[in-house]
Amino acid sequence: MASSLLSSSLWRHTRNTLKNIALKAGAGGLYGAAVSGYVWGRTLLNYLLMRLTDALGLPRAGAWPHALFIETSNVCNARCVFCAYPKMRRAKKAMSMELFRSVIDQYAGLGAEVDLTPIVGDPFTDAKFLERLDYVFAKPALRFHFFTNAIALTPQIGASLLKYGDRLTVNISFGGFDAPTYRKVFGVDRFDDAVSNIRALIERKRAAKSALGLQINLRTPLENNKGPFWDYLMRAKADGLAVITWMGAYDSWAGQVEETALAEAGLKARPMPDKCGPCHRLLTSPVILADGLVNACACRDVEGTLIIGDLNRQPLKEVLAGPALYDLLRRHAAGDFPEVCQKCTYYDPVFPHWLSGRPGRKDPSVPVGPGGELPG
Repeated sequence: MASSLLSSSLWRHTRNTLKNIALKAGAGGLYGAAVSGYVWGRTLLNYLLMRLTDALGLPRAGAWPHALFIETSNVCNARCVFCAYPKMRRAKKAMSMELFRSVIDQYAGLGAEVDLTPIVGDPFTDAKFLERLDYVFAKPALRFHFFTNAIALTPQIGASLLKYGDRLTVNISFGGFDAPTYRKVFGVDRFDDAVSNIRALIERKRAAKSALGLQINLRTPLENNKGPFWDYLMRAKADGLAVITWMGAYDSWAGQVEETALAEAGLKARPMPDKCGPCHRLLTSPVILADGLVNACACRDVEGTLIIGDLNRQPLKEVLAGPALYDLLRRHAAGDFPEVCQKCTYYDPVFPHWLSGRPGRKDPSVPVGPGGELPG
């Protein structure tokens, strides 16, 4: 199918080769713009194809996710001020290995990227997480990644991640460069654990010369980006061991996270965007919940209200071309947004901003510069 072609191993190899050439030539910005254009073009093509097949009464085309998100566990060991986890009412549970294997087996023929980050929760609260990583790794066509707070990412676990090489990217969220700030942002007194575990992973990666992807995502007030561990991360970045990004604004999780709470932790809230047309996440970011239900949005629908299927009863391919997803797309296109979408500040349209005639909203997660500086 077209989605397999557009995310094939050949394309990944070509993309990585072009990226390396661009970086060596000092044209990283041009490469980034080209990748962004590809992503939007692929998404828009997918949406238009779905609309066309629906209008002509043809067999419905399915969504081509950029990655399939899988909620292996929705339990967390932090209570971040910028996350809706403390308010979640859904039952806390872990996915069975039987269901997980079935999901991976089905997706291996449909796509190439697997994201093991739940809507809320930390992957390392799942006792079977390393077993799951091994199962994904056994599928050569799949690349995989996840976000973690590193609180439970012990040095022993970190060492076990190195074997996955460049097929795995570990994204670590980090909440402050001193214990009081970390506690304000992440809601727990685990600053020393997080710092120790991140250091251990970086040093093991250095010693092994591992190609493991590693990105540290700073969830910190701007004025807190200083101190011994900040200096250490800047050295790791300079040595090519980790990518460092900083988030400048935080969304409301459809009204679950209040601006005043963010402000008390020194964080800035995102404004409500104009909403015109379907959000691209309905096509690009489906999530398989721990119980096997498929939610259309992996990002901010913490209670799982946008259910489009059930993998206990139907195959994934059928869900991605099913009537529930088509109905959601029609509602968004007509401006009839479900309640969670109405309140969401993370909305991003399927149409490129220049095509919709509306100003683009800059991604609040920005790379840290060579000397530790941040874009103004």
